Amino acid sequence: MHLLAASTQRNLGMAIAVVAIVGFAIYLIYNVMWAGRGEKGSELELAPNRKPYLSDEELETSKLDLALVSGLVTLVIIGVALPLYWLGEPGRQQGYLDDSRRQFTSRGFEQYEERCASCHGGGGLGGTTSTSITDDAGNFIAAIEWEVPALTTALYRFSEDEVRHILNYGRPPTPMQAWGAPGGGPLTTQQVDELIQYIQSIQLTPEELQGEVLDGLVLQVRDDVLAANSDLSDRLSAANEAVAAAGADEAAAEAAARQVAAMESELRETSEQYIRALASPERGELLFNNGVYGCARCHTPRDSWRFTGPEAIPGAGPVVLARGSAGEAEVVARLGSLIPAYIPGGGAFGPNLTNGATLRQFDTAEGHAGFVTIGSQEGVGYGNFGQGDGGGQMPAFGECVGDRDSNEQSPFYGFCTLEDGSTRPGMLTADQIADIVAYERGL
Repeated sequence: MHLLAASTQRNLGMAIAVVAIVGFAIYLIYNVMWAGRGEKGSELELAPNRKPYLSDEELETSKLDLALVSGLVTLVIIGVALPLYWLGEPGRQQGYLDDSRRQFTSRGFEQYEERCASCHGGGGLGGTTSTSITDDAGNFIAAIEWEVPALTTALYRFSEDEVRHILNYGRPPTPMQAWGAPGGGPLTTQQVDELIQYIQSIQLTPEELQGEVLDGLVLQVRDDVLAANSDLSDRLSAANEAVAAAGADEAAAEAAARQVAAMESELRETSEQYIRALASPERGELLFNNGVYGCARCHTPRDSWRFTGPEAIPGAGPVVLARGSAGEAEVVARLGSLIPAYIPGGGAFGPNLTNGATLRQFDTAEGHAGFVTIGSQEGVGYGNFGQGDGGGQMPAFGECVGDRDSNEQSPFYGFCTLEDGSTRPGMLTADQIADIVAYERGL
């Protein structure tokens, strides 16, 4: 509707411009072809100021009436055109915002592809980057592959100001460096805003987000479900073997692929039933360890990265050692006290949650859940001891924060406010947060 109003105003303006140009052309032609011709006869007879003018009777009747009618018509046109122009102003303003968003999104995409995609992946879907860990003196300890989070949910957890702060100043001690000029980076304030606009454009819908959260939980229980359902496991293995055996037989390959899809669908349904049947702390453990959607990434040592093996696969880069593998155990044994032990909730970027820390921090599960829901605010303490200075260190997991520090949402971005005026939900549901709290309070 806004675009239609803006288009109507634009068309009317074009029509007026065309009429003005045609009228000016006619005026020029008349003056050149007719008015500019040489006069014939005596100047005394032909000069305009020598000719007899209209009489008073003519001036005060038809000429005066024409002038009055022309003035009245002009006033009517002005009286009608101004309100119509005013009515179209919201459409023009919305059109400007929409066009500005498109421009910012396009430029932000270019900035992202040039500077961010190598780590965060195409479309902000996440990736990895090679880096190293060092001791307090800056001495090299080990080469690692850091699991870089997807950005498709960033504005569910962080406010626009917090995302801007991270872009400007980085996020120590992660590999995320300072990109904005205030933090010594190469990007101007407008370029950072363009990046934020692009990040907004790739955010998942609430339905997609909940699907991603559930996908992570299903993946974690896959092996347990297959172990508990040997018949399903055997049928899935047979279907996968049939796909491999089909070879160039397209009909057989298609039939086998359909069988695999049916088995995967059954496994998915069984896994979801398995998750629902778990006790609250057990579901909380799955949610706690659910990658970018969980808590272990910040609260568990070494959860965000994997060791890189001493040998490299030719043409494929360094070998990434799986957690719990013999290669990782060897590296851990060799490094000893130089690296932290892998203790769930043992503290990394975020504080240690073990040994009853959450019980001391929050008297009740409700207070604990409230903090997980809204996260920390700049300069606002939390819990029994009023700890933490906020600033986005602890994101919001149960509420779309928009602009939590100033309590105002940017009219330009406005991610958390939907078109119908309602507020976008958070990344996790209240029940999921309650499960996480039940797990954390038992660490």
